Amino acid sequence: MILGSVVGTVWATRKSQRLADLKMVIVRPYFWYRPSHAVDNLIAVDKVGAEEGQDVVVCMGAPGRWQAGDARTPIEASVMAIVDRTQIDASALTDPEIPFRLREDHPIATLELLSPGAASGNSQEEATP
Repeated sequence: MILGSVVGTVWATRKSQRLADLKMVIVRPYFWYRPSHAVDNLIAVDKVGAEEGQDVVVCMGAPGRWQAGDARTPIEASVMAIVDRTQIDASALTDPEIPFRLREDHPIATLELLSPGAASGNSQEEATP
């Protein structure tokens, strides 16, 4: 899964019939589990109603197609959730054993950094967007 921000919408008058009733959005990933290559943006189908500027969770591959309602739908990515809040232990961002990497060039509206070892809800510092 990918954590990212909706940065735009794709409008297409001609598209596969399987995409006929599906909205497409442009998502800028900023937190991703070991991506195979650098990606500035990706296009995802959105059935949850995300709007530009909102942080979202995107699922890739077959689960993304399941979200669209049919495993035969020709998509690679689908918005699974609109994010209200994200908490990350600050030490996890620098730990080489953690496979997730936070993109440094993109502000994260929903991110709260927790002081190392802090329990959820304690000693929170809000990240500067």
